[in-house]
Amino acid sequence: MTVETVMLAPILLLFLLFLVAAGRIVEAQGEVNGAARDAARAASVQRTQSEAESAAREAAETALSGECSPQVDMSGTEWEMSTDEHLAVVRATVTCELDLAVLGFGAAKQMSGTSVVPLERFRRVQK
Repeated sequence: MTVETVMLAPILLLFLLFLVAAGRIVEAQGEVNGAARDAARAASVQRTQSEAESAAREAAETALSGECSPQVDMSGTEWEMSTDEHLAVVRATVTCELDLAVLGFGAAKQMSGTSVVPLERFRRVQK
């Protein structure tokens, strides 16, 4: 009985480490998706594109609260309302590095989340 326990202990320990790492990855992906949602929403109510980019960056950093330094990309954003009543949208992509070295898995994993939000219709656009 003790021989089997001694032989199975490392396998059980590795299995528990795997479960913790998988849980951390799932949690981090949810946090990055939430940061992308917050960034897109914060940008959608701003008046100018430069204000929107800084608001999105600030919202993503606040949502991730020091977990990492996120990169915010807003390259797919359409800022002008078209005349045929199509909605203009803000697209925010947040990318963050998750460090798994603490759990003994070595390399960092890059997490990315994207959110698309329509521009606020009643905001005042400054030209």
